[in-house]
Amino acid sequence: MDKALIIISDNNKGKYISKGFANSFRELSYFVIEKKIYDLNIEEIKKIKPDIVMIFWTDMNQKDILIDFFKDYQSKIISLAELKNDIPKEFQRKENNYIFTSDAKTKKHLLIPSIDVKMYKTKFNGFNYNITFSGNPAYKNREIILSRLIQNFGVINLFCRSFDFYKSLDDIYKNKYLDEYFLELYKSSYKGYVENQKELSQIYCSSKINIDMENENKKNINYRVLEITASGGFLIAPENSVIKENFESGYELETYKSTDDLTDKINFYLKNVNIAQMIASKGRIATIGNHNNYDRLKTILKAVYGKDISSR
Repeated sequence: MDKALIIISDNNKGKYISKGFANSFRELSYFVIEKKIYDLNIEEIKKIKPDIVMIFWTDMNQKDILIDFFKDYQSKIISLAELKNDIPKEFQRKENNYIFTSDAKTKKHLLIPSIDVKMYKTKFNGFNYNITFSGNPAYKNREIILSRLIQNFGVINLFCRSFDFYKSLDDIYKNKYLDEYFLELYKSSYKGYVENQKELSQIYCSSKINIDMENENKKNINYRVLEITASGGFLIAPENSVIKENFESGYELETYKSTDDLTDKINFYLKNVNIAQMIASKGRIATIGNHNNYDRLKTILKAVYGKDISSR
């Protein structure tokens, strides 16, 4: 039985992605060893002798921990990342390191995000929220959009780390995006931090509208898109070419081109929740069928080994 070492990232997104692929390796009959990045024991790993190592790069601080481990490592290494620059140059040059990123120049090494759909299976038990955003709000474009939503819709539902929320609050105050009245509404919008996938899935499923906002990589599918759609939640996401290639706008999710467009569509779907729910159900089917970790892993391994490994 082939052995796979999955290095578990320290932040939540990296952890969810890493553990999702670990489960898919098991489905492909690998013996899987999961190790948190700060718990790596180099001598122990050398004794196990994994045939393949996978890591999702999310933090350059990982570099120092992994330098010694990967220095003389001869087995195949699969490096996943949103952006190639997330992977230290020392590791990009390793011959046995197979790199898959969302900004890859060739389809062979292009990483389209995928998800462990089983972890986001939830039952709809009615709506608890109107408008929901879960993620770091402390980016200028997000602060501007959230301020506009507060002005148009009042209190929304914002789930994030307290540090990130208070940073965004400070930015909004300093830049005068909101006056004192609306700033109080923004404060009331903070609902805390959700670490558990099941709980997060329930929030997405029980929200009439979930929104996504662009990060630094505008030509990709945000992992949040898959979390929401896999949960059966209705999503309005920023329009980009990769979203359009992988989802049908207005049928499996909704997209927006500007903040005005976003507010118009929120208004429409709040008044037509039944349409939003039909779109959400189609979005879940699309994510389960096209963006599950099991099929994505088979595609990655085919690129690594040069052959289909389905019949291991």
